[in-house]
Amino acid sequence: MSYGRKDRFDLVRTQGCIAPEVPPGLPWLAEAAHLYDSKGEVGLSGRRLVRLAERVAGATGQNLPWCGLFVGHCIRATLPTQRRPWVYFRARPWHRFGEDAQPQLGAILLFWLRWPTSPFGHVGFYWGEDDETYHVLGGNQHASILIERFPKDRLVDCRWPVGMPQPGIRRRRPAERAAPFEYA
Repeated sequence: MSYGRKDRFDLVRTQGCIAPEVPPGLPWLAEAAHLYDSKGEVGLSGRRLVRLAERVAGATGQNLPWCGLFVGHCIRATLPTQRRPWVYFRARPWHRFGEDAQPQLGAILLFWLRWPTSPFGHVGFYWGEDDETYHVLGGNQHASILIERFPKDRLVDCRWPVGMPQPGIRRRRPAERAAPFEYA
């Protein structure tokens, strides 16, 4: 929220062409959809990543795994009273956020990377699914804010903001509507 002044995060905003696909009651997902980079051109790196880090966490490192930072921004900007994980710029701490949920529109999905019990992971928002993958709207996906497919068998946890009604909306999406998963 800008509260009447220019927000430093406004410098990395794009006109998200998917924002109309977010139903009311999911402001954090609407924020993510607004930042969606439909052409894959904006991304966040260098100065833009530093500005995002300063805006969300006060951190300034350029090598941050910023998927959690993106989720943190969307939660903080729209649900400022929600308690975020201590080290929320990383993926795995989101396991302690909010309350348990089933995969549904707007849910925070946490995936494992490298091996199932590794400390490495990825976090983003449920946007849809096909038979084998979840379509995740998130940051640090191909160095941009995009929708990417993640294999369902890599899902570690699904979280929801405390006190917010869960709509239970699950969307079927064609696989070609999201970038392919490319992490080993």
